Amino acid sequence: METNPYRVCATFTLKDQKSKDRFITFCNSENGLSIARSFDGCISLEMYEGNENTNKIVIWQRWESKEKQEAYIKFRHDDGSFDFLKEIVACPPEITPIKEMVMKTDEEKVKQVVEDMCNVDYKVGMKNMHDDCVFIRPSGNPLDKKGWEEMMSNTDVKVESSKLVSINKLSICGCCAYVCYTQHGKFNYKGTENNDVAVFTSVMRKVNGKWMLVQGQRSTGRTPDKSLPNFNFD
Repeated sequence: METNPYRVCATFTLKDQKSKDRFITFCNSENGLSIARSFDGCISLEMYEGNENTNKIVIWQRWESKEKQEAYIKFRHDDGSFDFLKEIVACPPEITPIKEMVMKTDEEKVKQVVEDMCNVDYKVGMKNMHDDCVFIRPSGNPLDKKGWEEMMSNTDVKVESSKLVSINKLSICGCCAYVCYTQHGKFNYKGTENNDVAVFTSVMRKVNGKWMLVQGQRSTGRTPDKSLPNFNFD
């Protein structure tokens, strides 16, 4: 069963059209790609030619493992099948192992912004704040991005720990996202220790493919010994 296949991209640049025809004839022969496709461990093998440089041919391969792909190459060298290549290629073939890129979903990206905002280092979260971001404190007083940075970088404020407790609600609609989450933070303000759990609401906007915080609001915190806010309305 295919789980994590070994992928290889082999690029051949042929000297001229005659060399290309010879290469294709070999690939279509009984000793060509049919041998490769039936070789132990081969999952798939496809051949493409370049749009701009038509003398360039790419063979994209998937194997069950690196060892089985290497066994195939050894088999080809041992039986002399590849000996003719040096006569027709303009340069040595480029053999490049490749892997599938795992792309994060919008929900995963939004969650990452939330985790960054809960980082003990405020600068980690700040990189996700839009220049027009507005943050509302529990008192109702607003801060712009500059004001928020000045507050967090003030020597009167020393954050000891900060962690995300839970994401209570997350909703995405087009280029906008709404998140409600709970954070537990310990910090010292002008010598006074604070240890509280607070609920945050954030509005984000997708700007040039990146989710940015455009508005945030913090509730009044409660001590950790108190029950957490219940967002289960069922």
